Amino acid sequence: MRYLFGGSPADYAMERVGNQLLVRPGAVGTVWDALTGGTQITDLTNLTGAPIIEVTADADGAVTFMGPDGVTSLFVDFGYARRFALTAVTVGSVLTEFMAQGGEPGGWAQLDGSGNIDSSQIPAQLDWIVVRSYGAVGDGTTDDTIAIQTAINACPVGGIVYFPRGVYRTSATLDWKNGVTLLGSHANLMTGPGMTGAEYPCYIQPTMPFTGTSVLQIIGEDDGEHPAISGEQRMVNLMLDGSQLTGNSIDGIFAKGNVQNVIMENVCIRQMPNNGMVTGDVAGVWPYSWRLRHIMVDNCHANGILFTGNTDLTLDDVQVIGSWGQGIVLTNITNGQLLGCRTEWNGSHGYRITGPWGDWQGSGGMQMTGCSTDRNGGHGVFIDATGNTPISISNLMTRRDGRNGGTGGGGYAGLAVIGATVPVTIDGVTCYPGVDDGGTSTNSPQYGVRLSGSSSVMLDTAYLHAQTAGLLEDGTNTVVSLGPSIMTVVGPTTAAVRVRRPATAPVVTLTDAATIATDASRGAHFKVSMAGNRTLGVPTNPVDGQRAVWEVTATGGARALALAGGAGGFVFGSDITGLTATASTKTDFIGAVYSATANAWRVIAYVKGY
Repeated sequence: MRYLFGGSPADYAMERVGNQLLVRPGAVGTVWDALTGGTQITDLTNLTGAPIIEVTADADGAVTFMGPDGVTSLFVDFGYARRFALTAVTVGSVLTEFMAQGGEPGGWAQLDGSGNIDSSQIPAQLDWIVVRSYGAVGDGTTDDTIAIQTAINACPVGGIVYFPRGVYRTSATLDWKNGVTLLGSHANLMTGPGMTGAEYPCYIQPTMPFTGTSVLQIIGEDDGEHPAISGEQRMVNLMLDGSQLTGNSIDGIFAKGNVQNVIMENVCIRQMPNNGMVTGDVAGVWPYSWRLRHIMVDNCHANGILFTGNTDLTLDDVQVIGSWGQGIVLTNITNGQLLGCRTEWNGSHGYRITGPWGDWQGSGGMQMTGCSTDRNGGHGVFIDATGNTPISISNLMTRRDGRNGGTGGGGYAGLAVIGATVPVTIDGVTCYPGVDDGGTSTNSPQYGVRLSGSSSVMLDTAYLHAQTAGLLEDGTNTVVSLGPSIMTVVGPTTAAVRVRRPATAPVVTLTDAATIATDASRGAHFKVSMAGNRTLGVPTNPVDGQRAVWEVTATGGARALALAGGAGGFVFGSDITGLTATASTKTDFIGAVYSATANAWRVIAYVKGY
């Protein structure tokens, strides 16, 4: 629609001469879309509808013409070194037309009687696919599965499928295609009584009967229906509520194969009959390079997160609470990082780092920074992974883990490294025990940190308070390095007994044999009970300047101990020239220091009869 310009008392062609404005009848002007610069407008007509490209003042100097379709303001230049602004004189009709567009598709947004905006009013420029435009109702009763899947299929790569406020019932697995963002209006990151009712209707809610094994799936496999590589999916402000499902086989989100660069933010997955999120492989190819931020996985009936092979994974502020099994289970998540995550009130372990790690040249380790636990049934953090990729833990806070059904004990710890061959470095860890919030159950965990049967563990900067022992190192580890800043505490929190541990390795028990073997890298204090006459063999893996003590006890009678000489063996000085038999049931101590120059252990102390 063209609007009328000119014809008002102000619309005349004028020139300033001195202090006067002189009307210029017949003046010819050009029309522009800006006060300065801009583009000349030539799509004009006179009042009879004849096309013109310039405007001409009449015999009185007045200006009137019709502008381009939809234009309500422009600028006229009559060649007097200044442009003058003109506004359509039919502004009233423009306003009337605009007001008539309220609440109409493509018009300006208008609330209905319930305070909602109809999805048809969302501007097309946003490139959003609104599920209600494809038939979804979101009333918690209507089955919206087909409507939602149709919207996802219709969404172009880089587009958004939007879920307005509502409860979207589904009855089958939704297939999440490449490059599609699923955007909700709100995600209830912490749910409680009433929070999934009428007060907070903002989620996808699968219900029975249900077809499929997950609420959402991402498939990276050339199976005739999916691409060989899938990726770039996004999920924001969305909740998946599995509270209406039964059985034990339906996961929240399942991804398998080559699924790359998935990002989720402000997402809640709750009460799934099986796991919250799971990944799997296709012919040895796993999902990778995922980033999850501000995620809540709440009360799923198996594990919260079960990820395998997700190289380059980042979990940032991911919380798993109330899972019936384990909280976060990670296998071979090389080059991964956990930042500020939390596991709480899970039936078994809070975090589990397990399985074989580092199976290809690009495999690095994993770091866990600023994470926390509370009241998990098993270990707060349990590491039993195999391989050679280092696991680095810093600033870990554990609390009241090892609940064990309320009975405590069970050998559980805030942090347990048991049977792990991966190197584990721990710098900055606290364990603080306690009972249930209501004051019932038994004080737990039994141990703050438990180390057993592992290859290489380094621990420093720790405050370890537990019921039985702050630190349990049972002597079965290959290499354990304990730093100088470790404090252990035992007992309830109301009667704590604090002890600063010396910066020494624990006592290592040697195996009794005709020739007793010592691996010097395992510690500095070794003990053995001799059931016969023995030889203390040449220690392996010594370090120049290393000091060591051997604590030898005779059982079943007096026992003679010889020290192996030769390369790397023992040598005596002029003060201590040999050993005598150890009396039955008595303990003798032998001290020596290793000299790399002499390639020998120099005996510097020998005391008997304890």
